[in-house]
Amino acid sequence: MTSPRIVVATCQFAISADIQSNSARICSLIARAAREGADIVHLPEAALSGYSGAHFQGWENFDWQLLQHAQDAIASACRRSRVWAVFGSSHRVAGADHHRNAVTVIGANGLVQGRYDKRRCSVRDLESYQPGNRPLIFEVAGVRCGVLVCLEWSFPELWSDYAAAGVELVLLSAYGAGSEGDTLHTDVIPPTLQGHAFTNCLFVSASNASNRVQAFSSMWIRRSGRVGARCRRNAAGMTVNAILDEPVKDDLYRRIRRFRIEASNGSLYDAHSAGPLQATGRRIA
Repeated sequence: MTSPRIVVATCQFAISADIQSNSARICSLIARAAREGADIVHLPEAALSGYSGAHFQGWENFDWQLLQHAQDAIASACRRSRVWAVFGSSHRVAGADHHRNAVTVIGANGLVQGRYDKRRCSVRDLESYQPGNRPLIFEVAGVRCGVLVCLEWSFPELWSDYAAAGVELVLLSAYGAGSEGDTLHTDVIPPTLQGHAFTNCLFVSASNASNRVQAFSSMWIRRSGRVGARCRRNAAGMTVNAILDEPVKDDLYRRIRRFRIEASNGSLYDAHSAGPLQATGRRIA
């Protein structure tokens, strides 16, 4: 029987401006995921702090001390349950009017292992947030993981950069919810994520807030591009999935990834080229 290398609980719930309520929901999902054998609990964008512009307006009265206490409670829950948590929040930038739309990674030891700041902020985001400028890669049980946030599903280079760095699992936290009904994202984003998984040989955990109406439910996508499982739309919950120990498939996907990278940068074809092309399209002998 094939054993799991890593088990991921992709979670969703209705996020609010109430930090304490958000924290309690996250801690409850951590405990539940641990009972189901998860190594990582993955949660949506702004899951702890709420989203500026959606749940509160600006930072003037934002309670940063309460946010830190709530994060400490999540850290304690991770330590008790011996699981990692990857969750959206806000990060304060000292002396600034705009802060960061962040994803915090807390290890099974209860310590912060890293923070990812959303790099491709929307025009609306920029009213409250300043963009980050670097990727985040961390390892759990030997599996190399990368983090992206919401709108970054539209930037293929972010996905291919992670693939080139040897990442196997991308955890994408989103807030695609709160509309009156189906949106363009309902039709477009799930297949977009499947395309990123397929073209880069990546497992994808996509965690989306479940505020009504949810554009799409949280899901797990295999590196083949197929959707493995989804949460029920517009309801709190989780789907638990595993990256299995599959040496033969692992080797196949490594070779596919290498082919695509080398075909894209041209190195695959150097030895097969008769010479550089002139502007006319004729080869130089």
